[in-house]
Amino acid sequence: MSEIRRESILGLDNIRLDLPIAGIGSRSLAAFLDYLVVMALAFLWVFLVGLLMARLTPAWAPALVIVGWFLLEWGYFAGMEVATGGRTLGKMAVKLRVVTAEGGTPGPGALLARNLVRSLDLIFGVLLMVLDPLSRRLGDRLGGTVVVHDRPPEAAPVLGRVPPGWGPRELALVEAFLARAGGMDDMAATWEMADRILDRLRRDAPELLEGLDTRNDPIGSIRRALQAEG
Repeated sequence: MSEIRRESILGLDNIRLDLPIAGIGSRSLAAFLDYLVVMALAFLWVFLVGLLMARLTPAWAPALVIVGWFLLEWGYFAGMEVATGGRTLGKMAVKLRVVTAEGGTPGPGALLARNLVRSLDLIFGVLLMVLDPLSRRLGDRLGGTVVVHDRPPEAAPVLGRVPPGWGPRELALVEAFLARAGGMDDMAATWEMADRILDRLRRDAPELLEGLDTRNDPIGSIRRALQAEG
């Protein structure tokens, strides 16, 4: 897909993770499909309101329609994303997913918050996404989320050596980097990430880098230093 952009977002320990950011085109298509579903539900709601008017004062009709529209719109998007870990029917069709800035699954609070201002995003969302390098709308900023192209999990390499003081966060970052390094488009950014990891290795376990050509083959040096298999 030519639209896919990979943006580096500062992740844990100030090492950047590479995410395939979804652009306006794919997000607009997903939103169009989702609003077809919402409109179908809205027509059903208006029909039910019409039936209720036989029993209620007609003055209630506009209020019921407006409140019903908000609940349908917010409830559909927020409910679907909470239930499916960041996806709606439209996002499933276009293969998109909502994630945190570090690439993880957002919590229910973030997913509920990002949909509170969806009506405003219908007006300003496209402009905000054009101006934002991560294509975030107002709701994304409110919830601390981004939308990415969904992809199958990559097999992370198994690290045979663990430098002193490295915990699950550091290991997960290095494994994610080594799994993705071969497919990253921006080689300058890839080498910068490798240099950050090598700096940590020089500080925490310099003996692991002895005899390795870190200048000309930084990624291979990391693999050999940590005995990464996979």
